[in-house]
Formats: sequence, structure tokens, C-alpha cells
Amino acid sequence: MMSDIARVCTNPTEEDRMWFPGHAGNRDPIGTLHHAWAEYRDESFVQQFLSPKVIRDFRFFRLEDDLSQSYLLVDAIHDDTGYRDIRRSIAASYDPGLLAEEIEIVGADLTGDRILRLEHRTRPGKLLQPTDARLTLEHLGMLWGYGVILKEVDNQTGAELGSYALA
Repeated sequence: MMSDIARVCTNPTEEDRMWFPGHAGNRDPIGTLHHAWAEYRDESFVQQFLSPKVIRDFRFFRLEDDLSQSYLLVDAIHDDTGYRDIRRSIAASYDPGLLAEEIEIVGADLTGDRILRLEHRTRPGKLLQPTDARLTLEHLGMLWGYGVILKEVDNQTGAELGSYALA
């Protein structure tokens, strides 16, 4: 991407001028790169600077993996909409907010059974690995000193997808 930014700054195509009007042809690749490094995190850098040319050169495309189907669907290709979707998907893979699972405490009966209740709000197709869930419960149970229940809940529908318990 760094070489491509330099190319866009010094020898832009018409496509580059449409996608990057702020720096296409500015003849300042080092200044543009310094600005990008100083002002953008990984995911926003990809979102702002990944060009259609790089997407084509690396033959990127996006697959939709619907778990209810027995096939994969190519849902983003080399067109204007596809470039934006591919760029958005690649950028999301660098988003620190999406790298770690979020498990929230939703309740604890402090006067009764003292069970700690947790929820994992899932992203589509992103359930916890059973081994990871059990290890998490064991560690939390050690810290809490009582039982722990973890429910996996679909973030979009609120439906319970599964649960784990440590007595």
C-alpha cells in the first residue's frame, strides 16, 4: 500500500483521481505517507488508502459464509461497490474493537445463590469456541468463588444460542 500511495501521488490514473482527490497527483508521497502514519490507525488507514488497483493486483474479493447454506457466495467483486465493500471488510479485520470478544456481566444474586450471570452478544457466525468458553468460566469462577453462567445471545435477534455453566 505504501508503494501504491507513492504511485498515486506521483503518477495517478483517472481512477486514482476519483478515489483519492486529496492526494492524487500532489507530488508529495513522503508528506502523504507521514500524514497517513500520524493520523490513521490500521483499520482507518486501510479504509482511506486501499486502492482499487491494489485490490485488483492482489485479486481480492469477498465471500459471504452463510452457515445455513451449503455454499459460499462471492458478494463483492471488482466494481465500484465491490471495491468499497472489500476495503471495508479488510479494514474491519484490523479493528481492535472486533478482535476480542465482549462478555458482559448481566447479573449476580448476591443474597441468594451468588451465581454470576454473563452474556456474550455474538456477531453473525462468531460463537465462542467451547474450549475457550469453558476456560473463561473456570477463570472467572476461581475469581468469583461461586457459580458462573454464560449465555451466548444473538446480537441482532436477542435469541439465546447456547449456554455454559460452572457450578
